Amino acid sequence: MSALSRRDFLRVVSLAGGGIALGIGLGGCAGEPAPWPNARSGVFQPNAFLQLGSDGTLTLAIHKAEMGQGVMTGLATLVAEELAIDPRTLRFEFALPHPDYRGDDAVMVTGGSASIASSFDTLRQAGAVLRELLTQAAANAWQAKPGDCVAEDGMIRLRDGSRALGYGALAEAAARLPVPASVALKERADWRLIGRYDARVDAAAKVDGSAQFSIDVQLPGMLVAVLLRCPHFGGSLRRFDAEAAKAVPGVRHVLTVDGAIAVLADGYWQARRAADLVLPEWDKGPHAALDSAVLVTRQQQLLDQESGKIVREQGEQPAGNATKVVEAEYRVPYLAHATMEPMNAVARVGAASAEIWAGNQAPDVLQGLVARALEVPTANVIVHSTYLGGGFGRRVAMDFAVEAALVARAVGAPVKLVWSREDDIRHDLYRPAALSRLRAEIDVSGTLVSWQHRIVAPSIMALAMPAMGLAMLPQWVPNGVMRPVGMMIRGSDGTSVEGAKELPYEIPHLSVEYLHHDPGVPIGFWRSVGHSQNAFFVESFVDEVAQAMGEDPCAFRLDRLPAGSRQAAVLRRAADEAGWGKAPEGRFQGLAVHESFDTVVAEVVEISVASGKPRVHRVVCAVDCGTVVNPDVVRMQLESAVVFALSAALYGEITLRDGAVEQGNFDDYPVLRMSECPQIEVHMLASDAPPSGIGEPGTPPLAPALANAIFAATGQRLRSLPLRLA
Repeated sequence: MSALSRRDFLRVVSLAGGGIALGIGLGGCAGEPAPWPNARSGVFQPNAFLQLGSDGTLTLAIHKAEMGQGVMTGLATLVAEELAIDPRTLRFEFALPHPDYRGDDAVMVTGGSASIASSFDTLRQAGAVLRELLTQAAANAWQAKPGDCVAEDGMIRLRDGSRALGYGALAEAAARLPVPASVALKERADWRLIGRYDARVDAAAKVDGSAQFSIDVQLPGMLVAVLLRCPHFGGSLRRFDAEAAKAVPGVRHVLTVDGAIAVLADGYWQARRAADLVLPEWDKGPHAALDSAVLVTRQQQLLDQESGKIVREQGEQPAGNATKVVEAEYRVPYLAHATMEPMNAVARVGAASAEIWAGNQAPDVLQGLVARALEVPTANVIVHSTYLGGGFGRRVAMDFAVEAALVARAVGAPVKLVWSREDDIRHDLYRPAALSRLRAEIDVSGTLVSWQHRIVAPSIMALAMPAMGLAMLPQWVPNGVMRPVGMMIRGSDGTSVEGAKELPYEIPHLSVEYLHHDPGVPIGFWRSVGHSQNAFFVESFVDEVAQAMGEDPCAFRLDRLPAGSRQAAVLRRAADEAGWGKAPEGRFQGLAVHESFDTVVAEVVEISVASGKPRVHRVVCAVDCGTVVNPDVVRMQLESAVVFALSAALYGEITLRDGAVEQGNFDDYPVLRMSECPQIEVHMLASDAPPSGIGEPGTPPLAPALANAIFAATGQRLRSLPLRLA
């Protein structure tokens, strides 16, 4: 099986949902299109995304998760461009699950930095279709030609200025017209918003508090639940004593649900205080002996003794005539997502139905998982998506929402389930721990002739496929049917080697190998996924090789990147803007360049070192992400990526003891403080190419650029994250 990327994964999941992958026919999958779940009587809806009321209210269905990354602004900009309106005049609602929102992936999911790239044509077409219908309706009313009419500021006007009608006034007439199968989109030269619009359409709602997160949801008769889960991976509950907890005023229930202890009360703090009084006894399970040192030793043994899957082999291996060999071993630990809003969800469950309110990154997957868990028809599960207080890949998994549904069914009342920060850190789906060995060979002429990279890591896809795939299958398909698929793909997980496999440098011999290792720790998608660790491995080792060959790190890269490549252009821009090689007295620079999600980012980090600690003063980013839709969103995404990556590079580490996570809150799993935040500069390269990803690509280059700066400052080559000076 070839390496499975996240995009491949989504397609496989969708195929599984259609019965093709499993070779089974699914009756009822074809036929008339499903009605749009957001359709309202008396409101004109030319497509799934837009609704126009007679009062002129234009509503845009947001089919992607808004988790702070600015996708709502981006989608609104695309529609507003074609409709010639101010994006802030749109009304927004989060889309309910429906096939029309799935796009090419056939799954409603927000991830892979794909939201704007995958919606760029779709949303512009949605706006253009409505514009064309309104234009035709106005032309009919005036007995004019559509070409004599123009859309401006929510009005259709005759070009001579003699007549004008608002969109609302034209809605009823437009609704009677046939929806065109294709429409002309605005030419780039006519864009007034794309590439310029910088106001955040969700800013006011977040400032005045009207933006609703799932933790804000209130239902009549709702109880608040907290869960006590076994802290040991794979462990279980033996028994518990809840007498003291039940005596806390406001506590309504203490019961077991799916192996956890659920404490329900009238409010969160009553439930939390009572939960602290529960005395559980846990069976540590099969991973009781697992700790971080054991894990690293096992990974080293695998690299010593086993061979894996060669995911890239290019050129002939040198015939042993290397005069210099550079070898190194790099390691990254598990990482938690630590979203600012911990996991939470609200559920109301009936005899054969359910409603779920949850900030999530995949609403139809959530719908399928809840339906299976409750054994109710999928169509009877209504998913209300909300704003997310951070995602970073964590809310692709729906464990917290399924828990809420199960608890609500158990007590027969609406339930808001809230994870504490400790719950979040200790029961996350972690960025995998990985180990790499790299070897470079230099021949007698001083030419770098070979690059060999061996990676050992768990497979995210092997764990994600059974869960997400199952959610898309009909409910009569047994729960265990996807497990063999996970076993099949575990050795071909593209996310484990992404960023290493696509090494851009021109070297005569390249070899990249992947060895699968699953110690039993739950893992998941973390911002930029495999790129987050593989960029650290690759771009740190590139510096090592450059140093071994006595070359400047920037010049070394430029000499070996393809002429005219995006990587070379971006790296050169970052170096120029940062003043590479001209750091102020007492400061030192490091750099890295990396492509992920079709976007290239180069970063130059400028540091000083005092009292044995690095201080990051300045980070200069250059980016080629194709067409920029909202410059300020791109800038903020890179700024946030730098802060996110700096937190991980300086502090991020989940350690294990007795098969359990040792950290619990920001005191032992810190993030960057405001006083530590460097000056961040962002420079965007002009491009006419379609938009590419921006949410994740700013993360991978930071750690290697920082490590390389620390080497420049101290001579210490740090090969493990987080970066700690000796």
